[in-house]
Amino acid sequence: MEYNELIEKAQRTPVDIPNTDTILSGMRRTVQRRRQQQWAAMGAICLVLAVAPLFLTLQPSSSNPSPTLAESVSATLPSAPGDLPAPLAGYRHSIRNHQTTTLI
Repeated sequence: MEYNELIEKAQRTPVDIPNTDTILSGMRRTVQRRRQQQWAAMGAICLVLAVAPLFLTLQPSSSNPSPTLAESVSATLPSAPGDLPAPLAGYRHSIRNHQTTTLI
């Protein structure tokens, strides 16, 4: 086809341009839908944050908790009546060692 024929054919074809009101109403619907989705997401997040502590406090806790490593080691070591428990004594010794190495 020649250039002039293409121009004539383009001029004959009707152009379907949507109405301004149609475009604006579509935009309003899109914005409104996004706002509703954001509010629904915020509501779900707030609900989860409000209910999560209830689930954490209602979980059955074991009536006989297992001792920690420090407690089990401390129980195996003999202690005099005036001595600190083994974990605290070890902590005090580590502080003293740290101070000694700092002075050196």
